[in-house]
Amino acid sequence: MEELSQHILDLAYNSLEAGATCIEITIREDTAANVLEIIVRDNGRGMAREDVPRVLDPFFTTKDRKRVGLGIPLLQEAVDRCDGFFEIEAQPLVGVTVRALFPHNHLDRAPLGDISGTISVLLAGNRSLNLTYKHHYNGQTFCFETGEFKNMLGDIPIHRPDIMVWLEKHLAREIANLREAEKNEEHQRTG
Repeated sequence: MEELSQHILDLAYNSLEAGATCIEITIREDTAANVLEIIVRDNGRGMAREDVPRVLDPFFTTKDRKRVGLGIPLLQEAVDRCDGFFEIEAQPLVGVTVRALFPHNHLDRAPLGDISGTISVLLAGNRSLNLTYKHHYNGQTFCFETGEFKNMLGDIPIHRPDIMVWLEKHLAREIANLREAEKNEEHQRTG
């Protein structure tokens, strides 16, 4: 996968296929500490602890319709290529948490990619999904929660095309603002 956002989308689809109704996606970027951390947590049916090491095998899958499961092994490979850290925590009937930690400036780290598009795709295809997206960038934080957004919309459905287009642009703008806020603070300090 060319972008980390594609890995996030794959993890979220795994969560949905496991019956998750709530997914939390957290991205933490700390350039001073040279860290890019991705955490995807769900409330799906989880898995047995003995299955956790097995999901790293591309020829193991818990899905009835598939014979291979490449998503998680590809993410682990991306992490390993950058000398990062990869972890899966799971409990039956509780859910799964996947954590991938990359050196932020590693030459082999894929770009984060189109996170706003990833969130929009997840929401467009899963109307009842409760999604929380948190993005931390060098001390600045942006948080989006579908529950709050749906309350703001009132009777307007979130999956309407015009709402989805607006939402994708809004998310992209807010994520870009995280980086701009840091640049503005740095400019004021050195001013």
